[in-house]
Amino acid sequence: MATHGIQPAETQLSSAAVLLHLGLVLFGITALFTGGLADDYKKMEYTGYTLHSWLGMGGAFFIFLRVILGLVGPRHLRFSQWAPYTRERLRLAGEDIVGLLRLRLPERPAHAGVAGLVQAFGLLGLIATASSGLLLYFILEPGYKARGFAHSIKEFHEGSIFLVLLFLSLHMGAIIAHALRGRHYWRSMIFLKGR
Repeated sequence: MATHGIQPAETQLSSAAVLLHLGLVLFGITALFTGGLADDYKKMEYTGYTLHSWLGMGGAFFIFLRVILGLVGPRHLRFSQWAPYTRERLRLAGEDIVGLLRLRLPERPAHAGVAGLVQAFGLLGLIATASSGLLLYFILEPGYKARGFAHSIKEFHEGSIFLVLLFLSLHMGAIIAHALRGRHYWRSMIFLKGR
């Protein structure tokens, strides 16, 4: 099978890729879990909002670092190597979806086919959440209820969380499905030997 310029799944990830992933997980998940605390921004004392904001900024740093590396970073991290924007890559994703509907797990290199589609979708959701969160940080006035443009951005930010949750569900589902088949790709994300 041709790899279409995509790194094989069995390849050990670089330390930079692992650290980037761990940063996204650490800050992204903690920001997600502290989102409910951020509603205290309307009060004069708003520690939940502050905590969520700082964790979110940490997550945004790793998301935007991922975008930079995807554009000009090491070859295996560049979007040009895996993003599903060509007819061939979209065809592979379509084949994988049909296979999944027939309960067949795709056997492709990392980020090929439906995996690349899910990663691209997830990255767009993360960018939407991080961008709206950063904008809120600068335009929201703690101690007062959000109105007008700030309220619209706040609603968008809260809505974009569902895209992230959908991505995480698909991503974790794929990790579990591969692990059940004996392919423990998750191990390479914590510096352990893969497979």
